[in-house]
Amino acid sequence: MIPLFVCHANCSRSMMAAYLFRDIARAPALSAGMEVGERPAARALEMLAYWGIDASAHRPRQIDRAVCDEAGAIFVMAAPYLRRLLIEYGEDLGVKSYLFADPFTRPVCFDHREYAVNDPTWDTRATSDLCAEHAWMRDRVAEIDEALRGRGRPLAPATGYLDLLAGVDPKDH
Repeated sequence: MIPLFVCHANCSRSMMAAYLFRDIARAPALSAGMEVGERPAARALEMLAYWGIDASAHRPRQIDRAVCDEAGAIFVMAAPYLRRLLIEYGEDLGVKSYLFADPFTRPVCFDHREYAVNDPTWDTRATSDLCAEHAWMRDRVAEIDEALRGRGRPLAPATGYLDLLAGVDPKDH
């Protein structure tokens, strides 16, 4: 099952998750952005390089229904992107869409940007500090790999919390 990782521009978070997945799972992964950027963020490339991954060939990709259909599971970096995905590309995608920050449990609320993955693009700290802070992403990708292989915790699809997503502003990124 090929995962699709989605963020705002496909220049940092979703790109990092896809490259981490390819490295950890030794399997294909897709990534896309809701509003595609021009090029990968330097910080994201530096972080991946720190982890031994070369993402210099990455070209940001605009999300569309075709890439959503190609994916077996969709992992989104924040609730507004998930809401927008379902509005613009079909609520039927909710059965295979998850919040990357915690794809295993039904969210309680989204009042304070819960479940949003911080974007390291503009962070000026040392790459080693950013990698230490974002090491949880590597762990999450490994957990997602296990779940997709049927060996880990079960995933909690967005269809289980459409009521909560209805209150999310899809333009709040």
